[in-house]
Amino acid sequence: MSLDKTETKIKIQIVDPQQIALWGMKHLISTVESFEVCASASNAKDALSNAIAHEPDIIVLEPDLNGEDGLGLIPLLLEKTKAKIIIYTGSNNTSIHDQAVVKGARGVIIKTESTDTLLKAIEKIHLGELWINRNATSRILMQIAEANAPKALSNEQKKLATLSTKEEKVTRAIQVHAEKSLKEIAAMLNISEHTLRNHLASIYSKLDLRNRLELYVFCGKYQKTENPEAHPRRRAGDI
Repeated sequence: MSLDKTETKIKIQIVDPQQIALWGMKHLISTVESFEVCASASNAKDALSNAIAHEPDIIVLEPDLNGEDGLGLIPLLLEKTKAKIIIYTGSNNTSIHDQAVVKGARGVIIKTESTDTLLKAIEKIHLGELWINRNATSRILMQIAEANAPKALSNEQKKLATLSTKEEKVTRAIQVHAEKSLKEIAAMLNISEHTLRNHLASIYSKLDLRNRLELYVFCGKYQKTENPEAHPRRRAGDI
């Protein structure tokens, strides 16, 4: 990886709690003409302040900073700098690797891998690529899918889902127009009061409720109105 005279060197910051590791990585990275170690740090505070001061292109981060949460440092570094982050760790714990990527790291290198692997990963990640193996990609995608999956319905929501479209319309009308009589609500829905009472009987049965007061309380808690601003505040005379 030779450096063209018109190119700017890739600025790299290294973060590791062990001074020997910092020294070794610095000398390794310096063997590449197009790389430059612009800063180093052995703790989270210095890592963040140095990153802000030196504006590295790449940060090589050991997440185990002698008890400090290196994974929690990732979002801060991404917020305060434009650097791309590589996790360089001695841990084989795939959960830690996956968490790092989910938090924004662009790649994970195990310290038992060859030195050439680290140098190649720096180059590729600087070019915008990810350095993640296929198994890790599958695990991470699964985690993201699970996190974004719809939450399981509560028993109350399941009951509401059994209502017909007309019955749901009735429950919403009961919420929004709690101060009105059944006769007035029926007129608003363009149905007879008898039909409205039949709908309510079916609704009470499906939701396991006994009366309009219980229906109002139940729907106010578990069913959102289409226009929340129109939902009246509960008063003693609402029902």
